[in-house]
Amino acid sequence: MAYILKGSPECLKSEQELFHLPAIQTAIENGHLFEFHPLSNVFDGRPVEFHISGSGEEYLDLSQTQLYLKAKILKGDGSPILKEIKTVADGSPETKIGHVNLFLHSLFSLVDVSLNDRLVPNSSNTYPLY
Repeated sequence: MAYILKGSPECLKSEQELFHLPAIQTAIENGHLFEFHPLSNVFDGRPVEFHISGSGEEYLDLSQTQLYLKAKILKGDGSPILKEIKTVADGSPETKIGHVNLFLHSLFSLVDVSLNDRLVPNSSNTYPLY
């Protein structure tokens, strides 16, 4: 039989392949970015929980999962925290504040992941607190 492409194998219709397992497609057809918001209010001290439901037809790549946080540091009364750096020429203080290293480590003390309502055990110290 003459092949269209040299080296391409002969194949049958899938209806006639009775004794072989069907092939599994492993190529990526497309990608999507989804935004998920927490289930609970983050201001009341409860755990921050996300529910991401999957579908049997799509693959969720956990290595590409990102957590985007926007934080504002305030005093207990709601006013901003200011730190005096130096006094400018007119006598008023110049103020500046910012976070120090490992900022996310100080926000979360424990991270749990559940797949199909089963807790995935943390076998390594991947998110240490200092």
